[in-house]
Amino acid sequence: MEKVSVFPKVATVHQEFPRPRVTSVEEAVSNSFSNLEASLTPWQGKRIAVAAGSRGITGLESIVRATIGALKERGAEPFIVPAMGSHGGATEAGQEKILEGYGISSRRLGVPLVSTLQTQLVGTTPDGVPVHADRAAWESDGIVLVNRIKPHTDFKGETESGLQKMIAVGLGNRDGADSFHSWTMQFPYDHLITTKARVLLDSGKVLLGVAILENAYHETARIELIPAGEIPEREKELLVEAKALMPSLPVSQADVLVLDRIGKDVSGAGMDPNVTGRWFRINSLWQDQPEITRIVVLDLTPASEGNAVGIGLADFCSRRIVDKMDRHKTYINAVTSRNVVAGHIPVYFDTDRETIERCLQSLRSGVEGSNVRLLRIRDTLSLDRLEVSQALLPELHSHPGISDISPLREMNFDAQGRLAELSLENP
Repeated sequence: MEKVSVFPKVATVHQEFPRPRVTSVEEAVSNSFSNLEASLTPWQGKRIAVAAGSRGITGLESIVRATIGALKERGAEPFIVPAMGSHGGATEAGQEKILEGYGISSRRLGVPLVSTLQTQLVGTTPDGVPVHADRAAWESDGIVLVNRIKPHTDFKGETESGLQKMIAVGLGNRDGADSFHSWTMQFPYDHLITTKARVLLDSGKVLLGVAILENAYHETARIELIPAGEIPEREKELLVEAKALMPSLPVSQADVLVLDRIGKDVSGAGMDPNVTGRWFRINSLWQDQPEITRIVVLDLTPASEGNAVGIGLADFCSRRIVDKMDRHKTYINAVTSRNVVAGHIPVYFDTDRETIERCLQSLRSGVEGSNVRLLRIRDTLSLDRLEVSQALLPELHSHPGISDISPLREMNFDAQGRLAELSLENP
């Protein structure tokens, strides 16, 4: 009698999402400045700190370049400051290197880049939380923030990741980041963000924010300039829009989710909990929607440079991601964020094949072979192409976002037990 394979057959599917796009970054930024011209402060001769540094923003160099160009046209003297908290090993050289990787440097953009870990204590929130600002930015004539507004990977609220978080954490360098995370055990994240940001906004030092929205394909969907006084309320509205643009899995429940890779360039959490439904708590994990029983991760992106934070969100992983893991970088990130579970190494095996096989064996009785509800994605940024098991096909045939479904086939492992690369072409 032929032995039934433990692995389900899979099909490649194409998922479509709404796709608003900015066709010209330069034009979008220029128009935004022109539309706000009457309400903006005179720029002539002003030294303006342009704060940038958030990871994974598509076309960040072009957006910062266009912002600098618009400021120069109005007579300002812009310079760049890193606004990334304790990233880059919390060193000046490390932060400059990260910005260089984004295409942001003095050489490329033709303006000074001033990287310093020194901060100014600007004040305290009503709760007694100190608020720090980058010293070079604080000593400028004004600050322009450049950041993407998106759902955060650690919490949910009316204000999540965006301009105010850049003020509260990124612009405070290591002092601000460490202070912020140390207070998250006492106050909700969004409360800390908005109260800390309010202190700097009330100082008058922040002039405006360049808000970026991205679509489900990781493309720039909108660029909008927001005067400092309007940032708190407008950011709430844009967050609602950003959530509507996010990619998502096509089902609300699965037995197994396989991710080919995680990484800091994919998400601050390695894999985005807004996609997986798997969230950090201080010392544990919890599962929201979608409901995923087991998560498997197979590899780490090169751009993560060994920082495998987020590996702890998985139940199983392959040896290759463990071998690429820089424990020091991973653990420092996990400790600084106070989410130490993010650095926990899951159960792992030598090959992809054995890792997935053992994962399948861990499912409840009766869930095996053709009954397994399995999804496979490249990472949580790439959801337009995915593999799904046979058990999911009936509901995907009627899914409005699914446009193509390939014939079923066996999961493809090579002689070394490595899963073949997920096709990103049309099925």
